[in-house]
Amino acid sequence: MPPTSKINFARNWRKDLETLMEVGLRRRIFPGLELLVAKGEEVAIHETWGHREIGPEAEPLTPGCLFDIASLTKPVATATALVVMAERGQLSLEDKVVDFLPEFDAPEKHGITLRHLLTHNSGLPPWIDLYSEGVSRAEAVQRLMHVPLQHPTGTAMVYGDPNYMILAEVLRRVTGESLAEYCHRNIFHPLRMTHTAFNPLAEGWEIPIIPTQYCPFRKQLLRGVVHDENAFVLGGEGGNAGLFATSQDLLRFARMVINGGELDGVRVLSRAGMAMMIRNHNPRKLPPRGLGWDIKGEGFGYMSCGGLMPRGAIGHTGFTGTSLWIEPESGLTIVVLSNRVHISRDKNQAEMIRFRPRLHNLIVAAMDL
Repeated sequence: MPPTSKINFARNWRKDLETLMEVGLRRRIFPGLELLVAKGEEVAIHETWGHREIGPEAEPLTPGCLFDIASLTKPVATATALVVMAERGQLSLEDKVVDFLPEFDAPEKHGITLRHLLTHNSGLPPWIDLYSEGVSRAEAVQRLMHVPLQHPTGTAMVYGDPNYMILAEVLRRVTGESLAEYCHRNIFHPLRMTHTAFNPLAEGWEIPIIPTQYCPFRKQLLRGVVHDENAFVLGGEGGNAGLFATSQDLLRFARMVINGGELDGVRVLSRAGMAMMIRNHNPRKLPPRGLGWDIKGEGFGYMSCGGLMPRGAIGHTGFTGTSLWIEPESGLTIVVLSNRVHISRDKNQAEMIRFRPRLHNLIVAAMDL
C-alpha cells in the first residue's frame, strides 16, 4: 500500500514489517495473519500474509474473513453487555453473584461480586473442565456453580474463564435472553457490526470462515464452531469465548470505545460508562484491569502490546491467535487476527507470545502518536 501521513516509513519500516511476517510464517507461528491499523477513522494499513489454512491447496488469506476471536469475547461482548445492564438499572457491579445464582452460594464465595468477576480477582481458578464427560448444558452450568475458590477473593488477579462463564449466566437469568441475543440487540446491530456473532453458521453469511483446529473431542475440523470446548458445551456462547468477527467490525467497536461509547450517532454506552470500563479497578497491589480489558500500566512485565504502547492503552488477546489493542487518547487501534491453533494448540503458543509485542512495538514506533 502507498505511504500515508499516519505511518513513518523511515528506517525501512515496511521492510521490517515484511521480515517479521515472513519469520512468523516460516516458523509456523500461524498459517496466515490479518493486520488492521487505524488512527481514528483513518486506516493506515490493512493487509494479510500467508494462507487461510495449511496444506498444498490452501487459499491465500484475504482481508475480511471471519475468525474465531476466542477471549476477545470477554471485553467485546460479555463485559460490554454487563455495563449496558448496569446503566439500565438491571444490576449493579457491586451486587453479589449469589443474589442472581443461588446455587453459587458457599461460605467462601459469598462475597464475590460482579466486579470481582469482571476484573479477575474473584479467587476462582483460571480454568475448569465442563465438557470432557459429555454432560448437557444444564449439567455444565451446575458444575460451574460449584467451582471452588483457588485464592481468597480480592487477594490475587488470576485471569480465568470461569469468571466470564458465570457472568454470562447472570446475564441470561436477569434478561431472559441468551448472551448472543442480548449482544446482537444492544451492541452489534446498533454499531452495524454486520459480521459479528456467536454460532455464525446459523447466520448464512457468504464470507469465508477461517478454520481453527481439528478437535479430537468433537472429531472434526472446526470452521464456524467455537474452538473453546467449555463455550461449546454452553451452547457456543460461554461468555469467555464463542464470538466470531471480522477485522472491520472490531475496528467499528474500537471506534465506539475511542468515541466514548458512541459511533455514527448511535450511543451504546454513556461516556461515564465507557470511562468506567477502561479505567483500572484493581488495587495497587494487583495488576491493573479494566472491566473486561487488560491495561498497559507502569510496570515492565510482559504485555502483548509491547513496551512502546502508551500507558493507559487497553487490549486483550484470544487463544486462537487474535488480539485487539486500543490507545484511546491518540485513537490508535491495532487488530491482529490469525488462526495459530490451526497449526498447533500448544507447540507454537510460546512463539506467538513472543511475536505479539514485537509486532506492536514495530507499529507503535512507526505511528505518529
